[in-house]
Amino acid sequence: MTVTVETRPAARGEPLTISYVPRPGLWGIAIVNWLLNVVTFTLYRFWAKTRVRCHIWSCVHINGEPLEYTGTGRELFLGALLVFGVLFMPIVVLTGLIYLTLGPESPALAGTNVAASLVVVVLYGMAVYRARRYRLSRTLWRGIRGTLTGSPTRYTFIYLAALILKFVTFGWSSPAMNLELEHRIANEAMFGTMPFRFSGASGPLYRRYAVCWFTILFVAAIIVGGLAAAAALSGDNLTQYFRDFGTRTGPAPKSVALLGVATVTGVLLLIALYSLIWSAYTARQMNTFARYTTFDKAGFTLNATALSLVWLNFGNILILIFTLGLGQPFAMQRSARYFIDRLRPEGTVDWAAIGQSTARIDKRGEGLADAFDIDIF
Repeated sequence: MTVTVETRPAARGEPLTISYVPRPGLWGIAIVNWLLNVVTFTLYRFWAKTRVRCHIWSCVHINGEPLEYTGTGRELFLGALLVFGVLFMPIVVLTGLIYLTLGPESPALAGTNVAASLVVVVLYGMAVYRARRYRLSRTLWRGIRGTLTGSPTRYTFIYLAALILKFVTFGWSSPAMNLELEHRIANEAMFGTMPFRFSGASGPLYRRYAVCWFTILFVAAIIVGGLAAAAALSGDNLTQYFRDFGTRTGPAPKSVALLGVATVTGVLLLIALYSLIWSAYTARQMNTFARYTTFDKAGFTLNATALSLVWLNFGNILILIFTLGLGQPFAMQRSARYFIDRLRPEGTVDWAAIGQSTARIDKRGEGLADAFDIDIF
């Protein structure tokens, strides 16, 4: 008697690991970039950005092997040059002609400025999408590159609709529309021939969004109410001060000076609390989007927190200010390390099943992204 035992094929793939492995050389890159930017009046920034990206990309290790960035400064420069020539130069020329022929008070000049602003708003979404596509297509691992296969035009219209809805709904459409925008990019991203997948609902985000939205409203009401009460108490002095503003030579009344200090303090406090409170929602959204993303049989968890995000952004600002821009590469590195160090992959990837992407590679850089100064990378 023969007994046949069915065996399942062994699961293919290996566990996914992602780590940031710092290596020396960033100080040298930072100093050379800063000096050449000064000498070339910032024209070198395209090559400077490329050098920093090459360094940071090579510090990101997937399963023990580094990423490779293959973009060039020339591509970024030509992309920016194209955007300047096609988009901004005609606007500048048209605005100058209207100013010289019709005068600064012409309604046509105001209309041109409004139209130019609308063009920037409309194209911002396209800049975001094209920047992601360019960076993915210039990112290699084991010789395989990434790509973004969707339509920048479609994403642009969705992005514009998201802005309009956010304005109309006082921000309450943000969780749903942010999810839709992330869904568009993540589900159109591929590494080689293997796609990423993004799936989930916006419902879990709304509780945190509501708490943050009403907390900000409450804090703003308290600060504005306190300033209004202080202004009412010093009403006579305040009225007299502004009435004599052009002719007064002595110091302002004490109550008016204190009100000015209180106003500045209140505004700064509101900005600080706004950043802290809203970072609580941003952290929840980042963590949720990471959980909704999969690659083959691997999922992801992210441990972003409000305080860590505030410190990340505040620290980057301090670095840029106190180094006069010299420390920008280190700000970029801090942002990359923050994400990589807090990201935890869970599951396996069948690397052997991934082939090289056959998608067309754009030869231009991310000109729109550079023109609109999109994100630190």
